[in-house]
Amino acid sequence: MNNLKDFSNLLRRDFSEIGNVPSLAVGVSGGPDSLALVRLLSDWSCEAKGPEIHALTVDHGLRPESGAEALRTGEIIKGWPRVLHEVLRWESVRPATRLQEEARAARYALMAGYCAEHSIGHLFLAHHRDDQAETVLFRLAKGSGLDGLAGIRPRRPYGENLLLCRPLLEVSKAALVAVCKDRGIAYAQDPTNENQSHARPRLRAAREILEAEGLTAKRLTVTARRLARASVALDQIAEKSLLDLMIKLDTDYTVLNFELLRGLPEEIALRVVLKAIDQVSPAKSYPSRLERVEDLLCDLLSAAPFRKRTLGGIIFEHDEGSKAFVLRKESLALLPG
Repeated sequence: MNNLKDFSNLLRRDFSEIGNVPSLAVGVSGGPDSLALVRLLSDWSCEAKGPEIHALTVDHGLRPESGAEALRTGEIIKGWPRVLHEVLRWESVRPATRLQEEARAARYALMAGYCAEHSIGHLFLAHHRDDQAETVLFRLAKGSGLDGLAGIRPRRPYGENLLLCRPLLEVSKAALVAVCKDRGIAYAQDPTNENQSHARPRLRAAREILEAEGLTAKRLTVTARRLARASVALDQIAEKSLLDLMIKLDTDYTVLNFELLRGLPEEIALRVVLKAIDQVSPAKSYPSRLERVEDLLCDLLSAAPFRKRTLGGIIFEHDEGSKAFVLRKESLALLPG
């Protein structure tokens, strides 16, 4: 990855549109991964006469030295061509539980807010091949399905006007460290990366054993990419199937052809039901676990009559008269006519 041509090819493959935008943002923590990404973007932008780069460091204030570390990151990249640095501070009240999860959510929200204020539509992040491998292992341990095992995606929307961009998913951490060393970039190490009380550092330690058996980060990344390809295809089929099955669509309820739904392959039927749930209650607010939707689908596809039930604030029922499968908000007292 020391070769700028290799990095330019990665951008051209997955993010060809960014050569025509005035500015983009990149999250930078002061570690080798994100500093290497900022430097590579800087070099690329100079060569391509590309966009201005807003390097964003979030100071969570969780450690006494975090403020000074954020400023030090700005000193490291000061003077890099086409790069501006900004420190964003998390100033809300700290939660009593799930601190790491809330800090992560705050980090993304702060960077997204900055991007909205500056009309930036692309936020680059330095997740790399080792992160991808750990994500696949973590999700495998949690029993994830195909979509989860497809790992981190190179492109993912965040809200309506921001795209999260991860161009380094096929690049090893060692290659990014080499970028910093070759360019004399003084990077810092995050102490939480070695904290064995967190799941990811434990998985990182276990990877040495797995790699000895051939389960390398490269192989896991290739597997994730192939699963992602299959996931996209299945999702496109499910999207078309949903349109074919749709009898009525409303913000409060959705009606599908029950017999046609039961005739679909199970994976497609599951995706159709999940998409229908999204129509009635957006996925971001839908609390039910996938296992509960799978149980619902199992009953739906069985020969026995489907029992009316409520799940996650949505009522699911089979209207035998019209042969319709109805999803409606629990707050609606009566089935709309």
